[in-house]
Amino acid sequence: MQRTEVRFGDTLLRLNGDGSAYMPEYNSLLIADVHLGKSGVFRKAGIPAPQGLHEKNIDQLAHAFAAHPAATVIFLGDVFHGLQNKETQSLQLLLNAHPEHTFILVKGNHDFDLPEWKQLNVVDQWQVGPLVCLHEPPGADFDTDTPFTVAAAQQRFPTLAKDVFLVCGHLHPGVALRGKGRSRARIKAFYSNPWLCVLPAFGTFTGQHPLKVPGTYYGIVDGTITKLKE
Repeated sequence: MQRTEVRFGDTLLRLNGDGSAYMPEYNSLLIADVHLGKSGVFRKAGIPAPQGLHEKNIDQLAHAFAAHPAATVIFLGDVFHGLQNKETQSLQLLLNAHPEHTFILVKGNHDFDLPEWKQLNVVDQWQVGPLVCLHEPPGADFDTDTPFTVAAAQQRFPTLAKDVFLVCGHLHPGVALRGKGRSRARIKAFYSNPWLCVLPAFGTFTGQHPLKVPGTYYGIVDGTITKLKE
């Protein structure tokens, strides 16, 4: 799995080819928007959903945990997708299999039916060094296609970009690549600017959303990260 590195102040954030990010100084692994149980929710509602997605998500999580021994794992919201079901129960088995890790869930908008698991500490936000872990970037509004606003971020964090930086999920960032003719492909991507990093959705049944704002984008294809544009 390929990695690339970005810095926020003196703090290193390593972007991984699976869509997670790692802070080596603090042994902290960040994962956004897994949306476990989404395929089950769809099928229960009569909406077709591919088989095997849940197992792939759990397998990817297991590999990420194993690659970062004894790390604090911080889920940046939406680890679940609504009501608990059989698919979400397998996450508890996975957490039980990794007692050497600490698991934090920064509550997301889809995490409204949370299980009471002793392995999972649920919080509204979490800070690691100068990085504040949130689910939604301040000012985010999908209705107006606004991923964040600097004003909202500065109001909430007055020392933003000085000794406070933000790392978030929620937006499912992606970029569209143009091929020959009219062909296009949309891929997952990390997004960063001087005060913010947004992780792509870790889950396999999540989609991508173009942010359409200035910044640096790191696209992911088959575990390879490529810096695309600024």
